[in-house]
This record gives sequence, C-alpha cells and structure tokens, in this order.
Amino acid sequence: MVQLVIKGCEFDPAHAKDVVFGDGFRMELDQAIELAMGGIEFWAAEADGSAAKVSVEKNEYGELILKTEPSARAANHFGEICAPPIVHRRYRAEAHHTPVQIHHGYAVAA
Repeated sequence: MVQLVIKGCEFDPAHAKDVVFGDGFRMELDQAIELAMGGIEFWAAEADGSAAKVSVEKNEYGELILKTEPSARAANHFGEICAPPIVHRRYRAEAHHTPVQIHHGYAVAA
C-alpha cells in the first residue's frame, strides 16, 4: 500500500487552488482527497518528526476535507489540512500620496 507524508499545504495563485506537498510529490488538495478516498494512505508530518494519520471527513459546510491532528505542520488549529489564509496589508492612503507641487514664486495672503 502506498503511503504519502504531507509536509505542507499552500495556495497556488497560478491555478487558484490549494496544493499539498511532501517528499517527491505536489498535488491539488482535491486530488489528494480523491486519492485518500481511493485507498492511498496519507500521513501528516509533525514538528517532532513523527506522523499523524490523515482521514477524509466532512466539515461544517458539508465539504470533503483532509483531517488530522491539530499539531501537524500542514493543519490548522482544527486539524484541517488547508492553505493558510492570504492576508493583504491594509491600504494606507498616506503611503500612496501624490507629491504636491510647490510654487515659490508667489505667496497667498490670508
């Protein structure tokens, strides 16, 4: 039986999909779910070098997900294997201002 150890999960902006990766493989998260349902064993790497079993479950929205121990490197705090959220820096108007032209030839009286 084939066993694959998932070391991480990230968002692939080129394909707008979450991908899982490990030693010698990289695939879409949806493909990993299909393979796990078909009998391929997945394990999730832990920080201490051990591995935790991965299973296919449904989340609160009824979607199929890969689930493992929350301490696994590829998992969130619920134990779901998913890419971390993309955090965009907040827009700050003062950081994107246009330089103001100053004319020294005249003065404006108040």
